[in-house]
Amino acid sequence: MKNNIILLAAISFVVSVSRADNQKSILGAKAKGKAEVSVAACDFWACNNNQAALGFYTSYAAGICYENRFLTQFTSVGAVAVVCPVNKAGVFSACVQLSGAGGFNQVQAGVAYSRAFGKYIGVGLQFDYLLNYFGESYYGYSHGFTFEAGIYGKVTPDLSLAFHVYNPARLRMMCSGAVKEYIPTLFRLGAEWHVGKNCELSAEVSKGLDTRFNGALAVEYAFASYLSLRAGMRMPDFVFSIGLGFRIKAWTIDVSSSYHTVLGYSPQISLVCRFKQHKDEK
Repeated sequence: MKNNIILLAAISFVVSVSRADNQKSILGAKAKGKAEVSVAACDFWACNNNQAALGFYTSYAAGICYENRFLTQFTSVGAVAVVCPVNKAGVFSACVQLSGAGGFNQVQAGVAYSRAFGKYIGVGLQFDYLLNYFGESYYGYSHGFTFEAGIYGKVTPDLSLAFHVYNPARLRMMCSGAVKEYIPTLFRLGAEWHVGKNCELSAEVSKGLDTRFNGALAVEYAFASYLSLRAGMRMPDFVFSIGLGFRIKAWTIDVSSSYHTVLGYSPQISLVCRFKQHKDEK
């Protein structure tokens, strides 16, 4: 029992340093290779990172991703997601992610609706269910519901701006006893600029109600239609990242690794398969 308590305390410390409990997770090795700059990215993992950008995604697709956060299973994150466009009615998506191991696990499941209005504006809304489960019966579990929303706009064909908010209503987890556990609220604002045909620059700032400002810059360069190199930096957390993207027919494979100057390395990998492609897909 004593060893379990010590282990739980250590896990809680690492999680609290890297992100608050029930914090919004950024998914996909592409975003991770760009220091989590993703709010203005119109790709498959927008189903989690900013549902508004998914309104411009035109393929039925499924994907999985895994992050070995700080090289320990207790803070690692895995996820699976599906995206289903419905003609011109919009795009439906669902995503389930699991983190933790042993004495502590977190599950987050969400369903979303995204819609593009014309060629320039997209909006998205997602409803989430959160579950925190402790192996020790004394601690039990907590669960809750929240929602997130975003807006995505194309200022020019090469410049996009986006905004996303997670848990704007400041909802709480349902816990046993008199414990009050608020779900963190997070605001994100970002831009993506295509410089020529092969280079893409992006930037993002984020702020939680109880956390400080974070800013990140990223660059992506496509050597060919099937190979891309990415890099990013996030401050003031001192996180640096690099990644590669491979596209082979209907398959997209992304690998990346980030480095936190205090907590160390976090390798990531994600795989996406598009079942139906359209000529106008980005």
